[in-house]
Amino acid sequence: MKQTGTNDHVFRADNAWRPALYAVLVLVFLSGCASKEHFYNDIRRDRAISYQRWSSQRAGNSQSPGLITGKLSPDECIEIALARNKRIKAVLFDKENARGVVTESLSEALPKIDVTGDYTRLDETPSVNFGGTSIPLGSANNYALTARLTQPLFRGGSISAGIRAAKLYACMTDENIRAVVQSVIFDVRKTYYDVLLARELLEVGEEAVALSRRHVTAVQNRRQQGVASDYDVLRAKVEVSNYEAEMIQARNRLHLLKTSLYKLMGASQESRIELTGELRYEPLETSIEEAVQKAFADRPELLQAELQHRLYREKLIATKAKRWPQLDLFFEENYARPDPHDSTRPSWDDSWTAGATMSFPLFDGLSTRGKIRQAKADLAKSRVELADSEEAVLLEVTQAALNIRDAESFVQSQQANVDRAAQGLKLVQAGYREGVNTDLEVRDARQALLRAKALYHQAAHQHKVAVLGLEKATGSLEPTGGTTNK
Repeated sequence: MKQTGTNDHVFRADNAWRPALYAVLVLVFLSGCASKEHFYNDIRRDRAISYQRWSSQRAGNSQSPGLITGKLSPDECIEIALARNKRIKAVLFDKENARGVVTESLSEALPKIDVTGDYTRLDETPSVNFGGTSIPLGSANNYALTARLTQPLFRGGSISAGIRAAKLYACMTDENIRAVVQSVIFDVRKTYYDVLLARELLEVGEEAVALSRRHVTAVQNRRQQGVASDYDVLRAKVEVSNYEAEMIQARNRLHLLKTSLYKLMGASQESRIELTGELRYEPLETSIEEAVQKAFADRPELLQAELQHRLYREKLIATKAKRWPQLDLFFEENYARPDPHDSTRPSWDDSWTAGATMSFPLFDGLSTRGKIRQAKADLAKSRVELADSEEAVLLEVTQAALNIRDAESFVQSQQANVDRAAQGLKLVQAGYREGVNTDLEVRDARQALLRAKALYHQAAHQHKVAVLGLEKATGSLEPTGGTTNK
């Protein structure tokens, strides 16, 4: 009965802990929910602060960061973008990451030093009975300070492969940065040319409004002379309204493109700049063979694919090295109390050990065999991806060269057309004043001139963008000295 009572007491004691355990679990759960809500509250507060900062800048109460004003050339816009663009700022941190990877790979070849400290308190000191007297062995308080140095000697080639792989990764990072920089340069110049085209089309729209308004005056004069009808006057005024609507759309497009350029440059949307560039047609001699040769040598994406292939080759070497034995040297210094040589002496003393360790993987459950198969597959895949990248670049270069030729033909077809359309409008206007030509012929001639000017500007823009596309395809859009067709 006494034994049973003891068991019941233990059982009840165990049950007494369960409510407390449940309470702790509930508190942990609730605290987790509370902390999650706390995070969101902090985020909302930071977002509100950011909005207030933006609102204050927009109201003119503080200087807007990145505010840019004045005249800018394409090169000046690129310089600002290289210093302020967020994509470039973000990708530059990858270079620091790559340095860390290289440093980490070197650690496999360098010695390791570990220091540990221990303190142990014994509830009862070991002792021996000698002649009826208890003699303690050691001390109730035990201290130990140990330093161990380990130097890897052999890893089957995985150490050197890891170092080479880390350096290849660093090179890949550099090429990725080049690719991002060239992409930003392309986007800035492309948007710059888009703004120039929008500005030219806006001028064409303003000219259309001015010409149509002068035509309204001419029609009204003819109406007073009795040679034009009220419908002619009404039709001329409707045409003015139509051209004004197109002009408003052109002005809005110009504004939107400028905001895109500000974003690429990392500038404030409150900036006010004037572009000094022009959409001038500049003939360019292109050779597909030279362009392909330059692309295969300088295109960042191709260099990345080549480096990726070599990286997988080093990965295969490191994976195969797991089949080889591993050999290390070690040296250990121990400073302890009691004396590490004699535990009965309660005093500080030191001891050391040195030697070599070797481990040989006899069977790892086919793990290494499976990893080698994966590494071989990755290597073969990277070889195919490299070939695919070469074909993609070849296609891009070829298309860019063809686009340049098409754009040149487009420009040449429109250069003389503007002069012909302008001369035709003058003749029709003179004939209209003399009563020879009709109002419809004037409108047709005016629309022909405006369309010819718009097509010429679009052709010049198309040629600029085509040349820019060839520079991107060949990897020529470097920050300094690498751009042409300014």
